[in-house]
Amino acid sequence: MKKVKLLLTMAVIVFATMICCSMSAFALAEGDFEFQLGNNEVTITKYIGDGGEAVIPETIYGCPVTKIDKAAFYMKNVTSIKINAKITEIPYNFAYQANDLTEVIIPEGVTTIASNAFYYCDKLETLQLPSTLEKIETSAFSECHSLKKVTLPKGLKSVGSGVFEYTAIEEITIPASLKKAGGLMFGECTSLKSVVFEEGCETVFDGMFSGCKALEKVELANTITTIGSGAFSSCSSLKELVLPTGLKVIKAHPFYGCSISELIIPYGVEEIWTLTFDNNTIKSIFIPDTVTKIEQPIIDSKRCPNAIVYCGDGSAVAEHCQKKNISYLTDSSVNSGIHVLYNGERISFHSYSQNPEILDGRTLVPLRSIFEAMGADVEWDGTTSTAIAKRGNVEVKITIGANEIYKNGKAIPVDVPAMLLNSRTMVPARVIAEAFGADVDWNGNGRVVLITE
Repeated sequence: MKKVKLLLTMAVIVFATMICCSMSAFALAEGDFEFQLGNNEVTITKYIGDGGEAVIPETIYGCPVTKIDKAAFYMKNVTSIKINAKITEIPYNFAYQANDLTEVIIPEGVTTIASNAFYYCDKLETLQLPSTLEKIETSAFSECHSLKKVTLPKGLKSVGSGVFEYTAIEEITIPASLKKAGGLMFGECTSLKSVVFEEGCETVFDGMFSGCKALEKVELANTITTIGSGAFSSCSSLKELVLPTGLKVIKAHPFYGCSISELIIPYGVEEIWTLTFDNNTIKSIFIPDTVTKIEQPIIDSKRCPNAIVYCGDGSAVAEHCQKKNISYLTDSSVNSGIHVLYNGERISFHSYSQNPEILDGRTLVPLRSIFEAMGADVEWDGTTSTAIAKRGNVEVKITIGANEIYKNGKAIPVDVPAMLLNSRTMVPARVIAEAFGADVDWNGNGRVVLITE
């Protein structure tokens, strides 16, 4: 009898234990959510509300919400998701194809957004990312066709492939913290017009802006050392690009399909895989002697029959062009650490036997180079060591060592006077160009003077 009672007691205990375990193992419901309880913490498993605005609470039954299961909002008709819960990850397929979703505010504390979290949320317009975010996985916001504005947090370290592919983003700043990215990060973002890389960025990743047909403006930080394969491929509106002086490696086909007519490879680049273009836009490529490793033909002469490579005499690039039957000309000024563009075209200093120099923060160039590029006639008065340049109704006089120049007889002060350097008259580029009414800008990352009229 005692044995029977003992067995019954044990059975009751086991049954009670199973009931308690079942209460934690199977989903409960409260408000708009199904959830599970375990270790005094809540895991939300599914949204069961009627749509509209969804608010994920901080607690349920007095227990903190610490996790959300994958696909909790899968194809739901919510318009807004606000997360009050203290979570660290937005899970896989979180709001996959939630096609009515227009707004998402992701709270501080979240460090990871998993793959496909907001894939094909076609109406998503407002997205707020937290400063704590470190990782965004593959296709997290791909096909969010209404998403026009995103601010990437300063601490973002890694993104997967196609994270913002096929979105409507119009401009983006890449944070210096980003050290790893899969292909096509902004692939086919056909509304993207402007890209800025913060100082500290090191890589333009493979296919990063492939198919961004509206992209016109790209600012590359001087700290960038590598431009990846196909980085700007099919960016058909990209006509000008200043490459940074910190650049070391250019991989395969980064500018395929761009509308660039002149490309200056900065002094210091060591390795080029190939620069093949697919149209007749490209006319001139300037490559310094520091490039000693070339993996494939620099350009495809059949696709770009009018392109000319400018390189140093006897350089590895010149040898490469000879072997591959690529048209080239020797130009010693490709090895200049400073370049000058007039109305988008590079001024060669080869015939002047003197490259630009920087003195006291001012860029000095051979006097005749800019004057002649701007169509001015130049005379030299050896008696007074004065250059006289005339164009139309403007006359500019510059005397060696003088602290001013004269424009139509009116004195204009200069910070750095004209001087002789290696028997060449050197003058401040900005002062000379502005004397003829041109606008002058300086791109410090590429060490390029930009003169436009």
